[in-house]
Amino acid sequence: MAHIPTEVRRQQFIEAAIVVIARVGVDGATTRRIAEEAHAPLATLHYCFQTKENLLWAIFEQLEETVRADLEAKVLDAKTAADISAELLNETIRRAASQPAANRAQLEIWLWAERNDQALARRQYDVYLDAWKGFLRAAEPPLPEDRVETVARVVLGLVDGLNMQLITHGDEELVLREAATATAMLAAYLD
Repeated sequence: MAHIPTEVRRQQFIEAAIVVIARVGVDGATTRRIAEEAHAPLATLHYCFQTKENLLWAIFEQLEETVRADLEAKVLDAKTAADISAELLNETIRRAASQPAANRAQLEIWLWAERNDQALARRQYDVYLDAWKGFLRAAEPPLPEDRVETVARVVLGLVDGLNMQLITHGDEELVLREAATATAMLAAYLD
């Protein structure tokens, strides 16, 4: 059997964990199930991540980094706070709809953290809040800092609510229409 480099194995475990968590939730996603999904030895999973919590954080980091990179490409052309807010909301919802397992796994991890490790839940939320504020700080004309905070939190709240609708009803078209309505409301507030 050929040796598989640790980084390749780590990625296989992350991808397998996303599938398993989306299917059965974090509590049901035992390390044994994740290793089976990855077609890898359980001991290798423990070698790569030591704990399930380390694996959960690695999943979160990878998903957040991917979302941020996707958004950076889209938000670069947006200039006003209304345009940036619209891109953040619409692109995040489009991505959630196009990658339902990753979207659900990220939500499952956050809910698990909220119940079991509130510091981790807060850290996850703050990563997104800080990223959204960073995007909004690039607006021209600039927003006052207190409005940057408010708008970032409102956009995140809209994303969270629309994600719940998407997961619950699975109606991508409806959720995208509602995202368009939300962006019009944000534009009216920001003008």
